[in-house]
Amino acid sequence: MKKCTTLFLLCLGGALLAGCQHGPDRAPPWVPDQRAGLALWFPGAGAGAGDGWAAISADGDLTVDGAAAPLRAGDFERLDGRRLDDGRWRLATVDTAANQVVVLEVANHRARTLTTLPVPDYEVNGLCLYQDRDAHLSVFVLDERGGADQWLLRDGGEPLHVRRLVLPAGAEYCRVDDRRDALYVSEEGVGLWRYRADPERDPERTLVDARHPHGGLAGSAKGLALIPGGVALLDADAAELHLYRDGAPVGAPLAVPDLDEPERLASRWRDGRLTLVVLDDDGAAARRLTVPWDAATSDQEEADLVTVLPSAQTEPVARFGDAADDPAIWIHPDNPAASLVLGTDKKNGLHVYDLAGRERQFLPAGKLNNVDVRGNLAVASNRDHNSLHLFDIDAASGRLTDLGELATGLEEIYGLCMHRDGEGRVHAIANGKSGAFEQYRLQRSEHGVRGERVRRFQVPSQPEGCVADDATGRLFVGEENAAVWVLPADPDDPTPARPVIEVGDKVVADIEGLALHVGDDHRYLVISSQGNNSYVVVDAVPPFAYRGRFRIGANLDAAIDGASETDGLEVTALDLGGAYGEGLLVVQDGRNRLPQAPQNFKYVPWTAVREALGL
Repeated sequence: MKKCTTLFLLCLGGALLAGCQHGPDRAPPWVPDQRAGLALWFPGAGAGAGDGWAAISADGDLTVDGAAAPLRAGDFERLDGRRLDDGRWRLATVDTAANQVVVLEVANHRARTLTTLPVPDYEVNGLCLYQDRDAHLSVFVLDERGGADQWLLRDGGEPLHVRRLVLPAGAEYCRVDDRRDALYVSEEGVGLWRYRADPERDPERTLVDARHPHGGLAGSAKGLALIPGGVALLDADAAELHLYRDGAPVGAPLAVPDLDEPERLASRWRDGRLTLVVLDDDGAAARRLTVPWDAATSDQEEADLVTVLPSAQTEPVARFGDAADDPAIWIHPDNPAASLVLGTDKKNGLHVYDLAGRERQFLPAGKLNNVDVRGNLAVASNRDHNSLHLFDIDAASGRLTDLGELATGLEEIYGLCMHRDGEGRVHAIANGKSGAFEQYRLQRSEHGVRGERVRRFQVPSQPEGCVADDATGRLFVGEENAAVWVLPADPDDPTPARPVIEVGDKVVADIEGLALHVGDDHRYLVISSQGNNSYVVVDAVPPFAYRGRFRIGANLDAAIDGASETDGLEVTALDLGGAYGEGLLVVQDGRNRLPQAPQNFKYVPWTAVREALGL
């Protein structure tokens, strides 16, 4: 790796607009006086005015707060940092001699190595840190050939590889706006890109700005610095600074005077004023610009969205892509701890897992979408044949046997749920993408299972999730972009459907899986709010009061990632033993990140949900 000998600044916080004031041809006091390869400003971490800084000198040594001797002598390059709630700092840098990312903790003017990342099979071209809403810290490592690896950092544990991102070849500069989940990357000959930093979301690459005539940049995109609500970008060839809030340009570019090769950029924001420092490529000169900037944010806070952690996860399905979809829970009649989770694979068939997530059986039954269970009968919607696919479950062993299929009148069959009525008769209720529902009364005999269609009804647009409350006779159905509706499960009851909760601030389309947690003194409906990767709990009895919402975060101690883009889910209130004494919630995970693998299902103790929501 070519050793960097230029002054590179990174300052936490920042923003600017118009009315800039040019400073002297040197960096301000919070930048090291010595010629440095890199500098990082610590707001409130130093003495005197409360500011401090860390720097990597041109010789590759790490210094903090201007100490006479470096805290780490070596061959370091690149630097990013985050301040933890307890006042300690995490720094990430690159040991160029080893081509290896090193993570340090800095406290009381001392630095110690916390961990090192595995040496990659490429030259490290840059790095930046990201701290998510759960305070988990990860680092993006830029590959000079193009792309980046995201690693989760754990105190006292080995780093966990999360995912591989496709990024422009040769990209050197990146910064992450933690609050907005925005990873900014500058591509020298093209412009400024923005990606999703959260691994539980799709990267969603967006071109924020580009070179003329396709955008407002006149030259070459180089250094980046975060500012409140956005980012500042240095257009090196044009010697201009461009400012962006929430991904949109703000004001006219700011001219950077009298620098031969402007390359690097740093910022510090305080009391409504932003100081930007631009440095040239050889570190011999710097220009300081100070401008006003409103730090007001347009973020929509989700203060009531709490986090719960999964306790286990299933083995992944066989193939990548949109495969795993919907779970069901079969309760062993004699030994609840031997209960099983059935999970559909809409590319292959039906998986059967134990309560530790180990696969116990697989039935290659075709493209199965949704599944439900009543007693020892499981029914799934089969997208190959628009049929109901039936399975017997042995009461002693839990072994499933394929019983064949029943034809339906649906086109593009999709969701499915089951209902046992007051006379003990079992129904299967399936829907199609057109909004049509068909309800079948099932009857078992020594010759198999027979089905009789007893009702057909319609919702205006595409549904999927549904669940029936056998005790109350209520049927809940989810219309993906509109609402959850409730109507009688009795096919002879003409009472029209009415809304339970509509798409809006709490439930974000698509509405997907629905499930019931029924205890001695409560009946809760759990809804997969796919649009914001959350789960909403409402009462399953009128007036269907809202009880709260939660997300499923990463359990780093168990090396289990969070859940996102959930399709189906299932829950039971029965005591299954161990962590599941108050029941078990199972959700499909649309992005399986630890390790990066095909989709699977996550297990969450209901106790965690109850405590998080105060139920």
